[in-house]
Amino acid sequence: MSWFFEKKGSLGILTFNLEGEKVNKLTTPVMTSFIEEVESVSKIPGLSALVIRSGKPDVFIAGADIHEIAGITTVADAHAKATAGQEVLNRLSRVSVPTIAAIHGACLGGGLELALACDFRVVSDHPKTILGLPEVNLGIIPGFGGTQRLPRLIGISAALPMIVSGKAVDGRKAEKLGLADRVVSAAFFDEEVVSFVADAVSRSNRIVAARRDHRSVLALFLDSSPIGVWIVSLMARRQVMAATKGHYPAPLNAIKAVRYGALRTLRTGLKREAQLFSELAPNAVCKNLISLFFIQEALKKDPQSDLGSDRSSRLTVSMVGVLGAGLMGGGIAWLASAQGLSVRMKDIQWAAISKGYAAALKVYQRLKKIRKIKAHDVSMGMQRISGTLDYSGFKRADVVIEAVVEDMSIKKNVFTELESEIRPDTIIASNTSALSITEMASGLQHPERFIGMHFFSPVNKMPLIEIIPGEKTSKETVAAIVSLSKTLKKTPIVVQNCPGFLVNRILIPYVNEAIHLLEDGADIAEIDALIEKFGMPLGPLSLADEVGLDVGYKVAKHLEEGYPDRMKVASSFETIHQKKEWSGKKSGRGFYTHIGKKQVNPHIYGLINRRQKQMTPEEIVDRLILIMVNESARCYDEKVVVSAAYLDIAMVLGTGFPPFRLGPLRYCDERGIQSVVERLQELAKTVGPRFTPAPCLLAMAETGRTFHDSSPYGIERSGL
Repeated sequence: MSWFFEKKGSLGILTFNLEGEKVNKLTTPVMTSFIEEVESVSKIPGLSALVIRSGKPDVFIAGADIHEIAGITTVADAHAKATAGQEVLNRLSRVSVPTIAAIHGACLGGGLELALACDFRVVSDHPKTILGLPEVNLGIIPGFGGTQRLPRLIGISAALPMIVSGKAVDGRKAEKLGLADRVVSAAFFDEEVVSFVADAVSRSNRIVAARRDHRSVLALFLDSSPIGVWIVSLMARRQVMAATKGHYPAPLNAIKAVRYGALRTLRTGLKREAQLFSELAPNAVCKNLISLFFIQEALKKDPQSDLGSDRSSRLTVSMVGVLGAGLMGGGIAWLASAQGLSVRMKDIQWAAISKGYAAALKVYQRLKKIRKIKAHDVSMGMQRISGTLDYSGFKRADVVIEAVVEDMSIKKNVFTELESEIRPDTIIASNTSALSITEMASGLQHPERFIGMHFFSPVNKMPLIEIIPGEKTSKETVAAIVSLSKTLKKTPIVVQNCPGFLVNRILIPYVNEAIHLLEDGADIAEIDALIEKFGMPLGPLSLADEVGLDVGYKVAKHLEEGYPDRMKVASSFETIHQKKEWSGKKSGRGFYTHIGKKQVNPHIYGLINRRQKQMTPEEIVDRLILIMVNESARCYDEKVVVSAAYLDIAMVLGTGFPPFRLGPLRYCDERGIQSVVERLQELAKTVGPRFTPAPCLLAMAETGRTFHDSSPYGIERSGL
């Protein structure tokens, strides 16, 4: 039994508490039982109103059951599920007594659609109370009436940004928009809900009218006139196309649904919504985005964070030391301080410490500018960061993260010096992007507490951290650093200690291949444009400039030493590296000039020994993408990471590999392994042996296996 009804005086209270689940979500059986219960209790004599609330802590309704959406395989099935859900909520909207959604905690997707079908919504002021329609993030649109009821409630100009972006709002923002009729204290939530209901029953017309009164004259014009609806829809479409290049059909379908229903009846609009939903649910983009969601959920509970260690013995981190206070060190300092940890930065010059402070402050100020935090948060966060030229204060550090120059001898000297300045139980983590963790730990007295913790730049934006155990790293150390990564709100993935680890081992050959393409006669802008059309956020040459050509070259040379048969650095990369003042964006010039408007650096061609080889756009894309696919297959075969699913998500989170394609191994599966092998064999003959197919690709082509044919991801059920 998931629905519990009680009557207090003339007020009915229906509590949703889904048995056996941590959160409430709307499965098909739950929705059937819900509407039967609502229609039954609404007929009780003397009932003045019906409150719908949650019995779960900090969650109203998390949404529809994503597993049901993942199981949709046909347009007809999708249409049937959407129309069935719409009918349940239509019946809710028609019950004979006023209905009030009492929202405390997450109210998302189908949960918000249910609340929209109620007559009133009252929300708590708790930070965990958020309202949103995140369906586009899974490649679908709201299918239970969200694209129709939300614009009718708050206006198309306010509703479209919420629906198209999938972003949620807090309780106070919901009240400001007119989405919530009242925001009340979380501490006295039940009492204030009862007070609101009494007010709503007696003043319902005034409360409904107030939703419209808060809108400006311009908003009313845009929301209610044909030309206004056209303008808002056109602007939304332009923004979506600029952001997605048309790769994600869900936001475009959402705009169509909202625009169609804006000037038509609710009944007509719902029919269009169901049709547009049914086009999306069975397609590959939706399935890949749902898989991505499931993998991320699995990572949150993954056994890689345990690895056999005793949870009770884990180190509790309250202070972090940071060695090296440049841009990366400052970024790490900001990240730790933003999560309430004390940070002690060390460098050899105060000028470097100042750069670290400046880097941390810049992130805080940017967050304040976009109103994510307040001035008080900036002040408190910066107060948690201190600096030093010696090791004073490092005895209190639970973890020390090193972010000095990428040089093995320098790093080893730093660690030897550090070890005598910290407690015996302090963990040492290196932010190296490619160097051997085992070798770095070779001179330490306690190598079991040494580990790689590779952050990606910029730290405040990139969600991935690679966790790299060395040969002697203890399970407890791995577990502690995985736990710390989650505290820092990052996604940790444990990978093997090998040259380049996982992400750079796959990414650097892609950048190197772009330079090979330049040598073969391709143009800088052409290469980047084709890859951005494929779905990458930046082309490989733009990416190289962003990272820094000096940094990329160092990693490329390290990989060449590790894999000389297939990762020889392009000769032009060597030549460009010698031009020290051309290190990319940070120096103002690389493959592009970055002083003023970004544009191709025409002088770069003078450093490249170019051949005029005839290449189609398809060949350019294949050379860049398949070089990554091939190396991904080798990493999978060598068990550099535990599964194909984790490899794919690492590439999405660490490089921006298109989420709608899921990752290089899923792309390989969908293109067809036999097809990929044949294309690699062609490229090996015409371009070079670096394209020789990985042995596991050849074996899988023979057996018909795929990378994801038996990958359940350890998924637990979740809602949308």
